[in-house]
Amino acid sequence: MTFDAAFWLIAIGNVSRVLLLLTGLLGLVRWRQLPRGLRYLVAVAWFGLLVEGTSELMHGHVSNLVLIPLDASGELWLLSLVYAWALGSARFARWQPWWVGAFVLYAGVSGLTTPEAKFKTGVLVLESLLLLLLAMLYFRKLLNELRVPRLTQDPMFWVSTGLVLYSLGKLLISLFSNYMLEHYSRELNLWVWTIHAVLIAGLYCCYFRALWMRPQK
Repeated sequence: MTFDAAFWLIAIGNVSRVLLLLTGLLGLVRWRQLPRGLRYLVAVAWFGLLVEGTSELMHGHVSNLVLIPLDASGELWLLSLVYAWALGSARFARWQPWWVGAFVLYAGVSGLTTPEAKFKTGVLVLESLLLLLLAMLYFRKLLNELRVPRLTQDPMFWVSTGLVLYSLGKLLISLFSNYMLEHYSRELNLWVWTIHAVLIAGLYCCYFRALWMRPQK
């Protein structure tokens, strides 16, 4: 039996949805034990499920590419709250509403001006860069200030590691998404988005791991 790219894309996509659902449910079960920052991570999971559900309802009627600005804006806003807690920086907290608000405004304008069937490349690239910046700020703080006996027992280490891997892959794919859509075969496009689905599944595994463990003091 042979499996083509479409099979793997659907299969891994379904696995990532199950992982996201499990992450959201785990967050609800452990809600009282979680610190404020990780509760925002639970909100990230449920927001992702809401976007996934909306996308399924729209399937066959409207291109789900129109959800990109909403998905990017919500994800970045909630993750910025996670990192505002993790970094504990007054300067970051002061500027966070401004740069997130600017991104939401840009994403909204891009959604209104970009054709429905086109990827919102600028939105996806900028979101990836900002997510990488958030993770890098945490790793910088980890190196300079924090004293963590075992990195693998730090929830934010898993969140940041997952975001770095996911954002790097998403950045590369986003840069060439429209070009691939127009110039490459459907099969190759499917394999590229299968890789993207693997990155998403890996990210959700990191979220699940972060919510599963008991945060160190």
